Amino acid sequence: MRVHDWFETHATARPDIVFLRRDGSSVSYAQADLWANRLANALIARGARIGDRAAWLSGNTPEMGMMFLGMSKAGVAPVMLNRHLAPREWLWILRDADPCMVFAQGEGHVAAIEALRPDLPPGLACVALDAAPPPGWIAGAALLDEAAETRPRRDVATDDLYYLIYTSGTTGHPKGVMLSHGNIIAHVEQSMAASSAARQPGSRALVATPLYHAAGALRIATAAINGTTIVLTDRFEPEAFVRLLEQERINTCNMVPAMLQRLLDEVPDIATRDFSALEVIYYGAAPVSVPLLRRALDVFRCDLIQGYGLTESTGGIAYLNEVDHQKALAGRPELLRATGRAVVLAEIRIVDEQDREVPRGTVGELVVRGPNVMKGYWRNPDATAEALRGGWLHSGDAASMDEDGYITLHDRLKDMVVSGAVNIYPREIENALAEHPAIGDVAVIGVPDPRWGEALLAVCVLRAGAEQPDDDALIAFCRERLGGFKVPRRYAFVDALPRNASGKVLKRVLREPYWSGETRGIA
Repeated sequence: MRVHDWFETHATARPDIVFLRRDGSSVSYAQADLWANRLANALIARGARIGDRAAWLSGNTPEMGMMFLGMSKAGVAPVMLNRHLAPREWLWILRDADPCMVFAQGEGHVAAIEALRPDLPPGLACVALDAAPPPGWIAGAALLDEAAETRPRRDVATDDLYYLIYTSGTTGHPKGVMLSHGNIIAHVEQSMAASSAARQPGSRALVATPLYHAAGALRIATAAINGTTIVLTDRFEPEAFVRLLEQERINTCNMVPAMLQRLLDEVPDIATRDFSALEVIYYGAAPVSVPLLRRALDVFRCDLIQGYGLTESTGGIAYLNEVDHQKALAGRPELLRATGRAVVLAEIRIVDEQDREVPRGTVGELVVRGPNVMKGYWRNPDATAEALRGGWLHSGDAASMDEDGYITLHDRLKDMVVSGAVNIYPREIENALAEHPAIGDVAVIGVPDPRWGEALLAVCVLRAGAEQPDDDALIAFCRERLGGFKVPRRYAFVDALPRNASGKVLKRVLREPYWSGETRGIA
């Protein structure tokens, strides 16, 4: 089975159900199917082969949602460009992914790709959607209008790529995670076991997560498989989010605890708003405190489910379900420190440095195997072999498992920082700051932040004879080189960074003063 097989079934059996909705406008399954057919046929007409890649840059638009299905029908893997990255970061991804086409939606995005064209392969087809095409570009309307609306006949296999999603790496360059149709379908089936709520055709999910992110992209696939409706918004703003929950009669949504906190703190009348349609809120990326949990349940009056997963595992591999939350509130608050238990068909172990399983309750590295685990990293056999050694995906997360199978995360083996549910790898930031003429050494760590869970702190050592730059100057310097969410807002200067005998920076020592007294481990 392929993802678009399910989508086409719903388009035929339930053509009038809304597939995507934004700003009051809707696209039905039947309409989305025709649009996706035209995109697929346009790609095929231009010579795209099964396994080719096509890049896409836009906000959370209905066209981006339909894009996943159109490319699925053609057997072409989307490469979703994170619109918050710096242009030179897009350039690296485009060179690595080697797409057959690049789609950009919106004048700003078209202009950004046009500025990169001198550094892109000659003849790379660029398509402008909803914007005037620069010279040499293809107008999206013309491309799609000229394509047939019939469903293409393409022998796409279950093991073929559904999308290629780039995740930042500790080496300073992002890695392309190869996820197949089989991986995606397995994930949807596994997540369904976590909760049966809001899975009926026509059920409505609110998605504020960017569609270039795995969480947003998976919501589209989940809807296509289940026949549900996605209501899109381009950003999270508390009052507007609450208004959509009410007006659109939303049944389910994804949030991080920081979002829950902002809704409860910044919407004065939230306790009187109508959330009667809401069935379940999925949250993750950080544990939730008991007071916040109780308040959220009092206000939203729905189930809460916590999830933990990796891009490389397609999505969630462990869930703390609504029954677990009830147990926590009934006298077992320690359960809220856990991230849940393994999903069906995914086997999780905690292992030592020799990949031997450790006793229950012992901290080690979390590893997982199952049909949801990625095919590997694009054009990176060494990283693939390391991540999938012994047939298990190595998470890089330190965790323990109790006798009941509950998994608790303790620390990050890869020094990743999670800020507002976004994974940030310090090495990329350190490489950028190392270019500053006044900085001789630098280490970036995550420190507690009441709003985002973690915030970035750059611990710097001045070059000999250099004057210390102020924070604003360093922020401006980073903004020229990094996406905005990777730019540290806080800087500290020290005489030297602590290092071990082999010269590795002891980030644990740097973090200790900031995390002393904190009750949580991973955010």
